[in-house]
Amino acid sequence: MLSNYLKLAFRNLWRNRLFTALNVLGLSIGLAACWMIFQLVSYEFSFDAEQPHRDRIYKVVSDFTFDGKESGNAGAPKPLAEAIRKQMGGVETVAGLYDQWIMNLKVPQPSGKSLDFTDIEQVQATTTDYFKLVPYHWLAGSPAKALAQPNEAVLTLSRAEKYFPGLTPEQMLGKTILYRDTVAIEVTGVVADLERATSFTGHEFLSLSTFQKGENAKAYTEAWGGVNSSDQIYLLLGEKTDVAKLNKNINALSQKNSQEAMKNWGANFTRKHSLLPLSEVHFAPNYAGRLRTVNKNILLALMGLAVFLLALAVINYVNLTTAQVPQRAREIGIRKTLGSSRSRLIGHFLGETFMVTVLACGLAFVWTIMFRTSFGDLFPKELDLYPNIGQTLLFMVLLVVLVSALAGWYPSLLITRFQPTQVLRGQVSLQIGRNNFSLRKSLIVFQFVIAQAFVIGAIIMNQQMRYTMEKDLGFDREAVLTFQVPYRLLQSEAYGKKQFALKDELKRLPQVVSVSLGNPPFNQNYSSGGIIYKGAQKEIELNVYRKYVDTDLLGTYNIKLLAGRNLLPSDTVREYVINETAVREFGFKSPQDAVGKYLVEQNNHLSIPIVGVVEDFHTATFTQKIDPLAMMTEKDGTGNFNVKLASNKPSDWQAGIQKMEELWKSTYPDAPFEYKFYDDMIAQYYESERRMTQIINLSTGIAILISCLGLFGLATLTAFQRTKEIGVRKVLGASIAGIVGMLSKDFVLLVLVALVIASPIAWYFMDQWLADFAYHVNISWWVFALAGLTAVTIALITVGYQSVKAALMNPVESLRSE
Repeated sequence: MLSNYLKLAFRNLWRNRLFTALNVLGLSIGLAACWMIFQLVSYEFSFDAEQPHRDRIYKVVSDFTFDGKESGNAGAPKPLAEAIRKQMGGVETVAGLYDQWIMNLKVPQPSGKSLDFTDIEQVQATTTDYFKLVPYHWLAGSPAKALAQPNEAVLTLSRAEKYFPGLTPEQMLGKTILYRDTVAIEVTGVVADLERATSFTGHEFLSLSTFQKGENAKAYTEAWGGVNSSDQIYLLLGEKTDVAKLNKNINALSQKNSQEAMKNWGANFTRKHSLLPLSEVHFAPNYAGRLRTVNKNILLALMGLAVFLLALAVINYVNLTTAQVPQRAREIGIRKTLGSSRSRLIGHFLGETFMVTVLACGLAFVWTIMFRTSFGDLFPKELDLYPNIGQTLLFMVLLVVLVSALAGWYPSLLITRFQPTQVLRGQVSLQIGRNNFSLRKSLIVFQFVIAQAFVIGAIIMNQQMRYTMEKDLGFDREAVLTFQVPYRLLQSEAYGKKQFALKDELKRLPQVVSVSLGNPPFNQNYSSGGIIYKGAQKEIELNVYRKYVDTDLLGTYNIKLLAGRNLLPSDTVREYVINETAVREFGFKSPQDAVGKYLVEQNNHLSIPIVGVVEDFHTATFTQKIDPLAMMTEKDGTGNFNVKLASNKPSDWQAGIQKMEELWKSTYPDAPFEYKFYDDMIAQYYESERRMTQIINLSTGIAILISCLGLFGLATLTAFQRTKEIGVRKVLGASIAGIVGMLSKDFVLLVLVALVIASPIAWYFMDQWLADFAYHVNISWWVFALAGLTAVTIALITVGYQSVKAALMNPVESLRSE
């Protein structure tokens, strides 16, 4: 019996292979979208999912308010960890994790030589309590004794194998690592790498007591005023601990100890701490620090996107399948007459749907591989490290079953409604509803509502991205190269001042117009602090963003000076050049009025004159307004090179870049020459927006394709069902254009109805999206007109082929049976 059902199903699918192909293609695209988005979303939500006591682990984070502006920080004051441990009840474990800057280390080898490493990352100072919080699998050493004494280290297996190639974990115990050439650290433990996606990213753990010596000890006991995102504190709470009460007590403890330090920030500055659940750490961009975080709303939007695309594919299948029912009327009537029960007919049609869905699933796998190959940058690099094959296969099996049920259930129910006598006479009607607006037409409208909403969204998002990349930022960014001296070289005695000599050498190159050392205008790499202007009538305090530059930066970027003069050379901060926003917010009447006035730094009470005012320029992405800014000179630690090339032609750049590399290597032989064009660096700050725009563009194409597949199939069936009507009309003198118009007008009308519904929906969501940008495009009427014109054109092209084909048919052939 089963084999007969399969044979019948296969024959029907093959007999109607055009529609089978359309259904398989449409469903495969929807399944592929679900498959890929599931892989991404399941990976992101798997972060810390298997961490024991996950529901009782919290991270202490900091929230700041200055001049009414709120910001978050992943860190907390260093002394807070020990204070919580000693003074707070309801906390089982306190684990402080303090990122360390390790510029270089040496690992002695059995051969007598040593392996040298520079710029080592993922190094953290901590205590044994960390391993109570995060249960690693220990390959060598004891979690109770490791890091108990100064100058001890625990390594993950991947880091240990890099330092001690060829040795077993047991053989690595007792080995020595030389940090910064002088500090000898003993390996007291080796642990397996964490096998799941996690927020705990350290690979090298040093005993905290190693750093709590001499002057550094005060940072861990007295430095209550500073907060750095590199200083993280995790708490494991008791099962009955009141989280809100504990959070209140922690804030009271921090405020009590930091009261004096907070006075330096002024009355407009406040700080408080929050307890962030471990389950939310990965989804908190405001508290990212050095962790990779994601916006949960974006993940939910992607899940909705997958549902919409799959819904389009299912609707497409339902439309095509129900439209085919009249063509299968005799088959249905005969099977009913011969005794086929309602359940058997339903089972047969569901079986056909299942076969189509399985074929679509196989094709979806191909689409997925092709997509990952072509658009791999849309997915995090770590995704392939955690494939979770079992969960993915289970999801696909459930998805195939669900899609088969959703897509096949309605058509299978529809065919059981017909009486055999009506079916055999050809008296079949699928009209549902009043005023000839059938369910099939409703589904077509729904498809094009989604498709046109995507089209409108894609147009607006591409407008905004083009606006952000092409708008005048207030400075000249063309043909500018940037590169940076590594921090370890800036701090070394041998290379600490060589950047100034290199700057002089670069300026002599004929391919170079100017060279500047300092923070580029747009890179979000600057500090901020309270600055006071003591006016005649009142005192104004602002949070001013600071950029450390040299005297050549204004000229390199052609930043317009509105009043006063440029900065003079100085090793320390002696004068300010401020922007227009600072002029307005400090209450000066004009740029000229600001020149000569003095500003007082809140933290050290130094009085510094304003010597110049520049035109406002963007220092951050368009999601942020231009803030008050002060530029100043300070030589210590200045290692950012800004090089303006003489030519704007890319063909002329290579020779100059090659000479720059030669000068770099002669100055810093141990450091690679890594440069970026400034335009590319700016584009990186819009990476998340670029990715989202690219996803919407792809989704738009998919939505249009699926909708067009449905239109093409329905146009084919409509032309077939109205073959005799077309023949009669041609015999009576109807023109080809009239017949094409007759067959196309209903579809065009449906597309226009969809546009009316889609426009306000798309406007609302795009208006919400643009609200995140302080500077954005306006939504214009022509966007909706263009979307409608695009949809109508695509519909006419899709339907037009079959309409013209039907109109050109010889009426003798269509009327012969009459």
